[in-house]
Amino acid sequence: MGRPLFFSFPPETAHAIALRLLGLPLPWSAIGGASTDPSLRTTVAGLELRNPIGLAAGFDKGCRRLGPLGSLGFGFVVGGTVTSEPREGNARPRIARYQDRGSMTNAMGLPNPGVEAVAERLSRRRRGGAARFVSLADEDPSAVARNLERLHPFVDGFELNVSCPNVSWGRDVDVETHLRDLLSAVRHRGATPLFVKLPPFRTDAERDAVLALAAVAVENEADGVVASNTRPVADPRLSTGRGGLSGRAVLADTLRIVSTLREALGDGVPISASGGVTEGRDAVACLEAGATTVQIYSALIFEGPGVVGSMTEEIAEARRRAKRTSRSAAA
Repeated sequence: MGRPLFFSFPPETAHAIALRLLGLPLPWSAIGGASTDPSLRTTVAGLELRNPIGLAAGFDKGCRRLGPLGSLGFGFVVGGTVTSEPREGNARPRIARYQDRGSMTNAMGLPNPGVEAVAERLSRRRRGGAARFVSLADEDPSAVARNLERLHPFVDGFELNVSCPNVSWGRDVDVETHLRDLLSAVRHRGATPLFVKLPPFRTDAERDAVLALAAVAVENEADGVVASNTRPVADPRLSTGRGGLSGRAVLADTLRIVSTLREALGDGVPISASGGVTEGRDAVACLEAGATTVQIYSALIFEGPGVVGSMTEEIAEARRRAKRTSRSAAA
């Protein structure tokens, strides 16, 4: 009953209500219902995660509710994307749902309260049992370095968002050189893990460009990559006329991209699969394609908080099956 009510509201209204509810002292762990099976424990870039399911950037842009979101049972949560100064984002309407496809397109434009407000919030918020990441925008390298330094005491890691389709900056730069400069500027970050969020690809030329970006990330000491950001598409319902597609409609792309990246990067580089993961079997498929962890966003909107429990249980069951098969084969 709750979800039909939420979907009766405009998307941003429904999202604001959800964030308000997350501020209530409810039993979020029981609501999420995440499995605690030991097989789910995952080590990524030195971080010990209770499971490989994460919340993608964009759900909690202002990092207001990362604690209760983590309490749903995620292995990690990603707040932001955060910029140096506050941003209002693009004009509304800036979200269009495709409810029959479990997908949506957003043209938000990175609205957030700015790094100082986020630092103040994070300094006062408990972590909720999940590792806490913040997504940083690919602004000027010196600005990114300052933002990372400001937030460093309050997080377990960072994502560098070099692929958002809903902002104007960065479209005319040499992206490989820009990424190299960004990573050079933050190389002093110490042991805090840093992941680079890559754009998706569909054509051979796009694939080659993304693989080149991934190589730059690894060569310049990024700890892993996220595959992928939303896919740019047109939608006349949005104020900008286009935005980034997410949800079930991009799952096939995610599986293909993760597999291609794993083959190119080898086994040692963590890959976080992001895009279209809606059910437990989707998460299992991403992990089997070569992902180390999986991030969800649209699934939380279309399926509700219990999706954390169903996904973790299905991954645990897949791992139990694999263990039984391995024992049978060895017998």
